[in-house]
Amino acid sequence: MMNAYAKPLPQTDVDTQPFWDACKLHELRAQRCTDCQRFRWPPQAFCPECYSWNFEWTRLAETGKVVTFVVVHYAALTAFQPDLPYVVAHIAIDGTDGHVQLISNVIGCPWEEVKVGMAVKAVFEDATPEVTLAKFRPA
Repeated sequence: MMNAYAKPLPQTDVDTQPFWDACKLHELRAQRCTDCQRFRWPPQAFCPECYSWNFEWTRLAETGKVVTFVVVHYAALTAFQPDLPYVVAHIAIDGTDGHVQLISNVIGCPWEEVKVGMAVKAVFEDATPEVTLAKFRPA
């Protein structure tokens, strides 16, 4: 029997559900205004650039760069204890002019090697049958 996923999971809503649905398909997607073509992140009802309500969900590159990060050395929840220390980073997704920055973990390398500007690639963790998380490893 598989152990239940013990870490907190995202709470979806009408605006964010399409992002999480794309993650289940192992894709990154974001809203893009169909009037001015600006990416909208986080997902929202209208474009912060031209105030249009029109948008589509566009597939994104699965690559990006670390903009900033922190290294977590203390687990506020015991479920995170085995991962210590771990990296939480802002990842600017390539091809979005910096408008899409995901907050996620950088995995697959020692925390001491994570640097601002580091190229990363998305990997997907099927946390539960319903939820897939996007994480990043060095490209």
